[in-house]
Amino acid sequence: MRRYVVLGLLDGIITAVSLTSGLLVRGHALRISEALSIAVVVATINSLTSFIAEYSHQRDLLRDLEYKVYLKSTGHIFKTLVHRRALFNSARSSLYNFLSSAAGALSVLVPASVKSEYGLYALAAVAFLVSVVLSKNLVEFGEWLLMVCVSALIGLAVGLLFPLAV
Repeated sequence: MRRYVVLGLLDGIITAVSLTSGLLVRGHALRISEALSIAVVVATINSLTSFIAEYSHQRDLLRDLEYKVYLKSTGHIFKTLVHRRALFNSARSSLYNFLSSAAGALSVLVPASVKSEYGLYALAAVAFLVSVVLSKNLVEFGEWLLMVCVSALIGLAVGLLFPLAV
């Protein structure tokens, strides 16, 4: 679960920044309805891809389990409670990813809807907070802060190099 919360949060932040970097840097206002729309799109895409990735991983584990039990792959395991549980777990991970991705995107986009530079300030604050929450000591804090900031800067640069809206 933690993996999909972290993935969703960071993916939401970076994708939202990439999509809106041209607006944020140029000082163009972002309407709250646009912020919500972008957050929903980002969260939906992230959750669907996380569902497919997790379900693919679960299916591989089920195939391996079936082979270990029967010494052959029959496909019967995909008609069992174990398979339904794998589907449920994949859907649950996807939901966590959706919620955290939406939160990540909104953490930057809502302040940007008040004033564009607030989105950049929020990005710095969120990078700091995420690093604090994920780290267990000062060294880990520095690693997380570096990784989140570099990722956000790359997202910002990509968004500026390939703007969607000018």
